[in-house]
Amino acid sequence: MTIGESIRQGFHYARSCRSLWLFGFFVGIASGGSSSGGAGGNSGPDDGGGIAGLPFALSVADFPPIIFAMLAVVAVLALVAIVLHYISEGALIEGIVRKRHGGHMSTGEGFRAGWAHWGVLLRIALLYFASVIGSLVLLVLPCVLAMRAFGLVGGLVLGVPALLIAVPWLITLHLVQAFASRIAVLENRRAIDAIYKARLFLHGRIMHGLKLIVAAFVGTVAIGLIGLVALAPIALLLVALTYVMQIFLVILIGCLIVVPAGCVLVAIIGTFRSSIWTIGYVTEVNA
Repeated sequence: MTIGESIRQGFHYARSCRSLWLFGFFVGIASGGSSSGGAGGNSGPDDGGGIAGLPFALSVADFPPIIFAMLAVVAVLALVAIVLHYISEGALIEGIVRKRHGGHMSTGEGFRAGWAHWGVLLRIALLYFASVIGSLVLLVLPCVLAMRAFGLVGGLVLGVPALLIAVPWLITLHLVQAFASRIAVLENRRAIDAIYKARLFLHGRIMHGLKLIVAAFVGTVAIGLIGLVALAPIALLLVALTYVMQIFLVILIGCLIVVPAGCVLVAIIGTFRSSIWTIGYVTEVNA
């Protein structure tokens, strides 16, 4: 399949599989970006179990119970979001293949299919994440040590080869994870078995995987631009309304229009990206 054919088929399934948009929404949120955080170093000594670096000491007893209740709620919501994400991934894979064969999947059927596979998809994702972190540590640590020992020149001597190794290796890990997810769902395999078969499947198909990456990126950008163009007149109308209506009412109207439209856009993007990889895998298997 060419990149254009992949994008065209992805658009077709994203537009026609409306019963899968709910699942596409949860997948689309995750594929829109990722957040990362780092731990900062201590800037001062800790006094009596308080938080270091502050002009005064804080202990756990200084926080009201509502704070811990809110943290517990956030933790539960995060867990639910993770489960829904992998349920949605499984539902999209099953639903798109069923649509390709002329069938139809309802939202209820999608939940049942996704629930049957969310655990294995989570395990594959965790193994992929651990592989990425481990690879980065192995590649970056020698560069850091060389920089500390020999300065910038030493870091560059090891850093350039490490970068040349890291890029294709991380792309390969991404391809293995994407295909392993399809194999696990469509062939009902365990995580390790699916990853092993994905490695075998990828032999001789690296270029095919790169085309799918490009197709998913280009198609996502195209859908985003189409959405912005469609919402631009609404935004201009809302700006004009600020001259004749109270700003609160304009914001309320904007939320009632823009938020649902944005959710649909995210759902279409999620369905599109999943269909790119699913059809890309199924087409090669049946070739």
